[in-house]
Amino acid sequence: MTPERHAQFIYDNSTAYANAKSNRIACELKLKSAKAICMRHVAGEFSQIAAQEREALCDPEYLGLIDELKASVMIEEQLKYQLEASRLSIDIWRTREASERLGIRSHE
Repeated sequence: MTPERHAQFIYDNSTAYANAKSNRIACELKLKSAKAICMRHVAGEFSQIAAQEREALCDPEYLGLIDELKASVMIEEQLKYQLEASRLSIDIWRTREASERLGIRSHE
């Protein structure tokens, strides 16, 4: 790919990356909220915080949110490294061009 195509790839995928990141953050916050809600529901049964937390962590809703977070992180990380690879390709191209210019000047 040419540097221009890499730059266009970065531009085209910046919104997808931003969405993936915001989805991950939303999942993390939902996970915290679900844990707190579940702990509140079992507070009558369990007075110790550790017991409430144990119950919350094995709640099916909480476990489902973990899977949602996993998927969100995977998408975000995949886009992040694709964007980084495109940036590196542009940097490599820039370095090769500079080296080529330097090589041409040294032969003059």
